[in-house]
Amino acid sequence: MLARVAAAARVRPPERTGALLSATLVLSVGKGAFLATVMVYLLQIVGLTPLLATAGLTLWGAASAAVAVPTGLLVDRGRGRAVGSVAAVCAALLVPLSARVHTPWALLLVLCVAGGFDSAGNVVRRAMLAGAGGDSVKALAWARTVTNIGFALGALCSVRLLASRSPSAYETAYLLIGGGYLVMAACFATTSLGAGRRGSPSVRAPGVVGARSLRTGGALAAATGILTVHTTLLSTVLPLWVTRHASVPVSVLGWLVMLNSLIAVGGQLAVSRRAATREGALRCFRNSAVWTAGCCLLLGLVRFAPTGWQVVLLVAATIALTGGELLEAAGEWGLSAVLAAADEHGFYQSACVLGETTQGAAGPLLVAGLVTAAPVAGWIVLVAVLGAGRYIAGFTTPPPHQAIAIDS
Repeated sequence: MLARVAAAARVRPPERTGALLSATLVLSVGKGAFLATVMVYLLQIVGLTPLLATAGLTLWGAASAAVAVPTGLLVDRGRGRAVGSVAAVCAALLVPLSARVHTPWALLLVLCVAGGFDSAGNVVRRAMLAGAGGDSVKALAWARTVTNIGFALGALCSVRLLASRSPSAYETAYLLIGGGYLVMAACFATTSLGAGRRGSPSVRAPGVVGARSLRTGGALAAATGILTVHTTLLSTVLPLWVTRHASVPVSVLGWLVMLNSLIAVGGQLAVSRRAATREGALRCFRNSAVWTAGCCLLLGLVRFAPTGWQVVLLVAATIALTGGELLEAAGEWGLSAVLAAADEHGFYQSACVLGETTQGAAGPLLVAGLVTAAPVAGWIVLVAVLGAGRYIAGFTTPPPHQAIAIDS
């Protein structure tokens, strides 16, 4: 892993992405801490029931899904800077507010609105990265690597926060997270969206039209919505499973999230190179289902194991989950790059975000409810759903006369 990190350090990111990647690093440190702690915060500090806690994350995802495509269309019309700046500032206010509002209905409302603004900023950031450097897969792989470095640092910070069980500590931490959104707002306000369009050739063949077809766009969103279930497993199901069905300390969660981030940092750029063609991207996308299914089976065994073996199973499940995450991300970026012309990055990145956020809305409630109600059969059903996602992914590729290899 160290060799991979060293090799990655010698590779330069695409041109014009430095400011965005730096701001992404700052923001991801805060979001890493937020993802590692929010479920435990809702359960232990606020005192919500598991159903209400997962409902809060579901509302976050629902708002995220609702704004994704409209934001992408605004980006393609040249309004991304304004939308991104406003969204980041609003998120900077709402995330700290979530640590001060303990009334259940008000807290759920804050999480819902914050999720919408976070998603709008995410679409803008992804579209800017995809269009700014001329190589969508490479730019987004760098962003994911930087994000995972930030997540690792955030997860490390979360270990002490989780152990503190202090409401004031959560207030301070979430205030600092809000500062990360302000850094991103400043970046949106000062980074040109036009650079990518002038410097990056279209990835579509001349004369090819209808890239926004229902078949490919819908399949991409649907498959992404299923195959990104790894995010729900990490942020919602894993904390719920550890607190309800394992006898290990809750602080283990922070170390597991950090392990996930460290492996992703060492592997994301290497895996993304496998998605440099349409065939490679599709292969990565579909194979991610196998790794994530392996994670599900390992987590299902945790409740039957003694404490020592629970740690082993949790570590193995995290490694399998990370493998699925790396492959899914690389495949998603590759396929979206094949479908998008130089002035359509907003639309296709928003289609991917739509799938991710729909999963974020439905996943926490459905998946957590499924494995809670049926701790054995629920995991088997989830594996079957991942198989369906693998099948749907096959419909994301365009007909042969529209297939275009991504520039290496």
